[in-house]
Amino acid sequence: MNDLVVLKIGGSVATRKREGRAEIESSNLDRISSEIRGALKKKDYRMVVVHGAGPFGHNLVKKYGLDKGFSDSTQLAGLVETRRSMEELNYRVVESLVNAGVNAIAFQPSASGLLDDGRIVDFQVRLIEGFMSLGVVPIGYGDLLLDEKKGVSVLSGDYLAPYLALKLKARRVVLAADVKGIYSSDPKIDGQAKFLPELSSRDLGGLRLTGSRSTDVTGGMKGKIEALMDAASQGVEVQIVSGLEPGLVGKALMGEHVGTFIRK
Repeated sequence: MNDLVVLKIGGSVATRKREGRAEIESSNLDRISSEIRGALKKKDYRMVVVHGAGPFGHNLVKKYGLDKGFSDSTQLAGLVETRRSMEELNYRVVESLVNAGVNAIAFQPSASGLLDDGRIVDFQVRLIEGFMSLGVVPIGYGDLLLDEKKGVSVLSGDYLAPYLALKLKARRVVLAADVKGIYSSDPKIDGQAKFLPELSSRDLGGLRLTGSRSTDVTGGMKGKIEALMDAASQGVEVQIVSGLEPGLVGKALMGEHVGTFIRK
């Protein structure tokens, strides 16, 4: 069983990010959990799931200035509150998956990795490999990690997912987002935006990518694409689909051509 898929569930899908409220979007999350279970029953492969933070993380990080690092003790309360909030969200995601019949367990990035100026310099992927060898689906998330230069930094789930894909030698990364896939410009503000079923590194220069209009300390769609392109350039197949439309995540996990493919 060598086929490995890393699934990233966007914070805009799992939470009420657009409304800026630290609440679960349970209808989306429970449906996607069922689609994951259905795909795992039909196809023999291993999986790692990474989910975004949504308002559970982004709002607090911004409030306490933790996106700029840790500078003094006045931020301690914010650090503690943000970590507690992310653990709460992760618990809810794992709970949804377990209730759907997935053998899911949490893994805490802040207890597994170390950053240097925002970049991963150490991450215990052997722990994830060990759990997967038992038939478990590890569930990670965007998190606040110790940083050798900044004290703490945000590790975006959009960066963690392709990083794990490369380290674990995954064949594919599937990103469940709040849009159908990639467009030539932002379809939410440009009525002439063209949907792109496939994308390569050569196409990036022609895209008018933007950040997120909700509170997002990791760069929105622009940040997602830039992080995913590194994995794609090294041969990992990347697929972006809507996590809001029923059935598409399950189809993507089964290898169907839905959404946008990013290839080398």
